[in-house]
Amino acid sequence: MPPEPFPTSPPSAEPMALLLAAGLATRLGSLREKWAKACIPVGGASPLAFLLPRLFRAGIRQVWINLHHMPEQVREEAQQAAPPGLDLQFLEEERLFGTGGTLLAVTQRAGRFPDLVINAKLYTDLEFDAILKQPAPLVVLHPESSLEDFGGLRFNQQRRVTGLRLRGAPRWEAGAAVYMGICRPGEAWLDPLAKAARERPQDTLCLIRDGLLPAVEQHRPTKVVLHSGYWYEISTPERIAEADRLLRLGPRRIPDLLNPRSSN
Repeated sequence: MPPEPFPTSPPSAEPMALLLAAGLATRLGSLREKWAKACIPVGGASPLAFLLPRLFRAGIRQVWINLHHMPEQVREEAQQAAPPGLDLQFLEEERLFGTGGTLLAVTQRAGRFPDLVINAKLYTDLEFDAILKQPAPLVVLHPESSLEDFGGLRFNQQRRVTGLRLRGAPRWEAGAAVYMGICRPGEAWLDPLAKAARERPQDTLCLIRDGLLPAVEQHRPTKVVLHSGYWYEISTPERIAEADRLLRLGPRRIPDLLNPRSSN
């Protein structure tokens, strides 16, 4: 795992993103024999084909993508989906580093830490340029998704993260929402991640559990952005089918279908 110290982003650097695409896709069942999650066509486009053009339009000019399960498929899909002018960099992980370990490794390789980190298994109408304009660190949460199904993060009235909200009933509650797999990492997360890497060098590290939450415990806050537009993640065949159905309906109809509480 990368050693300290970690460089930080120079003020003049163009925005850089990290797409997390190395997961084993174990919940996909037989689909994982054919696809990496980042490459599954949903609603007419894979997550990579959906995300890369949107990141470019938001001002991102370099994207790092980590590779493990079906690495050549992910590499080829990314190269085909990337708009001209978008610099792709790949981090091959012989063993999985985990989301936190990948952040450390990319920070060392790139000479700076990413401005935006996204799980490459999602679809959303979130405006990435608006997120990039806000100071790091921050996490994006989805209040319309089920905490019973996903779990999430707790936050206070100032919209600062206070802790983890484990998966389970009730589906919704005040002061908690589902983490969308989108964040702007902060320098405050790097020290606890590096400490975890030194103490557990063979473990996979979690960006949230080993970075964000220890920083919060040290009174180094992380802002919460709530997004009530559409968001799908495709970790299971059932979620893939539902995302495909709704994405094909078109963006005008999606928000109403996403908000089951609005019709109560």
